[in-house]
Amino acid sequence: MKIYSYIRKSTKEQNLEYQKTQILEYANDNKLGSVEFVEDTVSGAKDWKKRKIGELVNDIEENNSILLVNEFSRLGRSLLDILDILKTLKEKNCQVHIVRDNMIIGDDISSKLMVFMFGLVSEIERDLIKSRVQEGVKNSRANNPQKSWGRPKGSIYKSKLDDKREHIVELLEKDISKSAIAKMLDINYQTLCSYIKTRDLAA
Repeated sequence: MKIYSYIRKSTKEQNLEYQKTQILEYANDNKLGSVEFVEDTVSGAKDWKKRKIGELVNDIEENNSILLVNEFSRLGRSLLDILDILKTLKEKNCQVHIVRDNMIIGDDISSKLMVFMFGLVSEIERDLIKSRVQEGVKNSRANNPQKSWGRPKGSIYKSKLDDKREHIVELLEKDISKSAIAKMLDINYQTLCSYIKTRDLAA
């Protein structure tokens, strides 16, 4: 049985090492054995067949492989792409493990329904977040025409939250409140707000 993992980042805020750590912990906890990683650094909006995930799916052997991904969004930003990848892997009888959700996508009806609904909700959620961010930026610029936009030049102090930056960014992208994030990560609310502001992690 061969165990593969596809990890991808598309922004500077994301970190491949964080994804790799989560996947290795999952593989160890479930006694899956050694993991062969395939790393990618392109946007999930790009056609999956033109990304490294496309090469991996083509190379995966039938009836003898497991693919580990940190979460659905690592496969792609398009619902159609995600479902197409899962369909192709299903035809090869390859299991897909979604590490963060502790979910195994197999051939049962509940898995198929769960994949469809999760992908649909994720795409709608991304569109709503993108729309809110764009509207917020537009309103801010209209109300503060003299403001200098973007991060000021100069170095930024090192923070104890730097190793959690990837997770914080992903939670913010899912529109989870700052107070909820602080509780989830067991950190002070004001410290989190200050970190998000100084790192420009939110619009």
